[in-house]
Amino acid sequence: MTSPRIGLPAAVLAVLIAAPAARAQGHIEFGFHYGRWGLNLLEPLIEGLADDFIGRLKDEQLDRIRERHPGLREVGFRNDFSLDSGGPNYGFELRWYPAGENGSFSLGLSVEKTTFKFGFLRVSTSLALEDPEIHQQARFEASGGATVTSKPLAILLSFRWDIRPALWIHPYFAFGVGLAGESALLETSMGYRFDGTLSYPDGTGETFREEGTKTVGELIDEDRRRKIDEGSSDEPFSLPIKILPFVRLHFGLKVLIAKNFHALVDFGILNGFLLRGGLAVRI
Repeated sequence: MTSPRIGLPAAVLAVLIAAPAARAQGHIEFGFHYGRWGLNLLEPLIEGLADDFIGRLKDEQLDRIRERHPGLREVGFRNDFSLDSGGPNYGFELRWYPAGENGSFSLGLSVEKTTFKFGFLRVSTSLALEDPEIHQQARFEASGGATVTSKPLAILLSFRWDIRPALWIHPYFAFGVGLAGESALLETSMGYRFDGTLSYPDGTGETFREEGTKTVGELIDEDRRRKIDEGSSDEPFSLPIKILPFVRLHFGLKVLIAKNFHALVDFGILNGFLLRGGLAVRI
């Protein structure tokens, strides 16, 4: 069973429902923020997914080879890659200060749109192949690149403490958690390209080249069909998690630039290191 899709209309509706109650109990604050994300803290998970992605890239290479040489089968495989990451983050936030204008503690609900982009700076694969009928062996060496891009829409609940909020400039600390649904993972896309050479023991060879883009959902379906067609008992490629969790831990400065109008800048963690700035209106 898949997790429900978390959409922007539902998030906005939740904010609008929360606003009247918040205003009745204390001052509220509306804000917008934008920043840049990098160095994913879920690196072990991403490296595991990356290894699976490269495995799917190998399958694409093998399919192209078998189009010309249907009898060849895989007898060995090695891959190597390096990762880089980054992307923008932006969102809207509603905060509630129970103690009013000079209160320190606030509770926030935010809608976050983040682009997690992982670039494979170097991808190399090596395939050992054999034709079982004539016992001819071949080796395929390829290099190329790939980019994995995910753009989850997440809902976060956060707790913030403004330190000496009566000052025109003061620091704050925020902690929060949230999630995006399984659809964000299934819609993650992989763009790839490769150039390779198929070599035979007699010194002859052929070249192959391809590029394309596929989503995780498409890769899962393709791998499932592949396992069925080959009669393999191996488990098909699948997602290790069904939701994408988010953790926020930020330190920042809040500056009063006009009555009830503030600028904010903070640095911290949002499933990776994030530097961002924003504007907020207090009512």
